[in-house]
Amino acid sequence: MSSVDHELRMAINTGRVRLGSKVAMREIRMGRAKMAILSSNCPEVVKERVEDYGRLAEIPIFEHQKDSLDLGVLCGKPFPVSAIVINDPGDSKILDLVDA
Repeated sequence: MSSVDHELRMAINTGRVRLGSKVAMREIRMGRAKMAILSSNCPEVVKERVEDYGRLAEIPIFEHQKDSLDLGVLCGKPFPVSAIVINDPGDSKILDLVDA
């Protein structure tokens, strides 16, 4: 398991993380997101919109090497997850890893 995966699990367990592309775009527009993570097979339309919103909000957007099914499993969900927004990283250091 990579360090990004480990820190994402930590953020899910100790912080505030929202799943789904519609929720991700809403959280970024509302200014509540600290970063966004996209799956490797995220639909191009969603990817472009999240990246545009992220650029305007000046938050990092991380494209994970895992596809949406693997990202869903990593999040402990039985369904595909193409976008994740981190509102509060909790005890995780994921923001430091992605900025580096």
